[in-house]
Amino acid sequence: MDNIVIIGNSTTAKTCYRFISKYNLFHVVGFAIHKRFMTSETYCGLPLFAIESLDEVIDKGKDYLFVAILWNNLNQIRRNVYEGLKQNGFRFANLVSPTAVLNGSLKGDNCWIGDLAVIDFGAEVGTNTFAKALVWVGPSTKVGDHCFIGAKATIAGSSFIGEQSFVGINATIFDEVHVGRKSIIGAGTILKRSVADFTIVKSKQDSTIVLQSTEMEIEAKLIAAKNVRD
Repeated sequence: MDNIVIIGNSTTAKTCYRFISKYNLFHVVGFAIHKRFMTSETYCGLPLFAIESLDEVIDKGKDYLFVAILWNNLNQIRRNVYEGLKQNGFRFANLVSPTAVLNGSLKGDNCWIGDLAVIDFGAEVGTNTFAKALVWVGPSTKVGDHCFIGAKATIAGSSFIGEQSFVGINATIFDEVHVGRKSIIGAGTILKRSVADFTIVKSKQDSTIVLQSTEMEIEAKLIAAKNVRD
C-alpha cells in the first residue's frame, strides 16, 4: 500500500484521515502543516511534520501528499499550498470513494470524490477539486481546477464551473449553464442561467438573488472561522 501524508490539522484533515482509513486507500504516515503553526508533534495519534521538512520524511518518487483544506478564501489557501508543494516536486493522490461512480474523468490530482458521488459520462473534474457526498456532475459538464462542490449539489449536463468556484450544499445548476471563475453558488440555490466571473448567487425567501462582485470582494467572502490553518 502506498504511503501518504495529509496536509492540514483541521477537522477536514481528520475527516480525510478517516476516509482514507475506512476504505484502505493509502497508508497514512502522518500529517503536515507549516512550521509556524505547529504547537504539537502529533495529530490524531500520528506524527505531525513541518511542511518545510517533508523532503526528510517521504520519498518524492514513491509517496503521496493530499492537501485536506476546505474552501477558505474561496479555495485560495488550498490552491496556494497545493501549488507550492507541486512546484517542489511532490506527488499528490486522488481520493475516490469506492461507492462513487466515476464514468467521467479527473483531469488532475488532489481531487476528493465523496461517497455516492456521480461523475457522469463525458464529465471532467479539474485539479484540486473536491466533490462531496452525493454530488452529481452531469454528462459532458466541466468543473474547473481548485473548486469545491458541496454535498448533494447537482450540476446538470453540458454545464461549466469556472476555476476556484464554490457550489454549496444541495444547490442545483441547470443544463448548459456557464458559471464564471471564482463564483459562489449558495446552498440550496437553483441556477437556471449563466453568470459571469466573481458572481454570488444565493436564495432568499424562495427567490434567487444574483450579485456581481469584484475579484477582491469575492476572495474575501469565504473565510471560515475553522479550517483556516494549513
